[in-house]
Amino acid sequence: MVNFASHTAVGPAIFDLGSNTVLLLVLDMAGKTRVDEARITRLGHRVFETGSLSLDSITRTREALVELGGLARSIGAEPLIGIGTEALRRAADGSAFLESLVAEGLLDQALLLDGLDEARYALAPHRSADESVGVVDVGGGSTELAWLDSAGDPRCCSLPLGSVRLAEAAGEDRGALAAAFEAVQPELNALRPHGIDGVNRVVAVAGTATTLAAMEFELEPYDAERVEGVSFDRSLLQRWIHTLEPMGFEARCRLPGLEAGRADLIVTGLAILEFILGWLETDAFSISGRGMRYGAALDWLARGRLV
Repeated sequence: MVNFASHTAVGPAIFDLGSNTVLLLVLDMAGKTRVDEARITRLGHRVFETGSLSLDSITRTREALVELGGLARSIGAEPLIGIGTEALRRAADGSAFLESLVAEGLLDQALLLDGLDEARYALAPHRSADESVGVVDVGGGSTELAWLDSAGDPRCCSLPLGSVRLAEAAGEDRGALAAAFEAVQPELNALRPHGIDGVNRVVAVAGTATTLAAMEFELEPYDAERVEGVSFDRSLLQRWIHTLEPMGFEARCRLPGLEAGRADLIVTGLAILEFILGWLETDAFSISGRGMRYGAALDWLARGRLV
């Protein structure tokens, strides 16, 4: 989504370099969205198996940055800031890749965000003074969970559950997915003394969640305003998992609202979201496209820097 109508000065261009998708966000200085674009590059392809970035994924990501960086500079966004997440945290050459993007002029700045800061940024656009909100961010390489405890303080965690990560390791095998979920139970259970039971509103952000809404509403093309804030029940999520599981890749690609670049990941992503909602013991949740990149952009507007 690109908005060229505003004459308010723009802030930085924030690039979320995710395990599946490169996301670009530009806000103006008043916090209004000027650009919000996504390109699927599968940067995390085989990273969790090999420990290194693949040449193809590097090429696709560079091409996306050339295109989106040109768009950002054309409306005066500066600086161009790249934020690395789980795939780049796990790749031995992740930091070097970020440094090369700056050296080549594709980015002005780059940082490798740790999982807790990623979760904190995912929470930031959804904080409210009058209720305890929890945010679930199912990414390609990791899932971030963040909430405000009973004292209004942020609590955050990052789990090694991601749609790319698990799809490449386990496919859609229920037993393998259950084993992955069981492995993180001790970490999740350790969170309960910190007030997770006080969460009374859950927001699911990022591509898995917004794709769920796009499929439900048969959005072709995607309409961010139609998706933002819509509420669903966990039974709908389960229905979509059961609908998609027996479908082949080509059949999934024909579904309105489901991008081809997500067709092999969507069941795994939805299963992760369903697992987290089950652990939270909640049925109702809302959808938002305002994920980590929004929190980072708002932080920069407030402080002139990140982290």
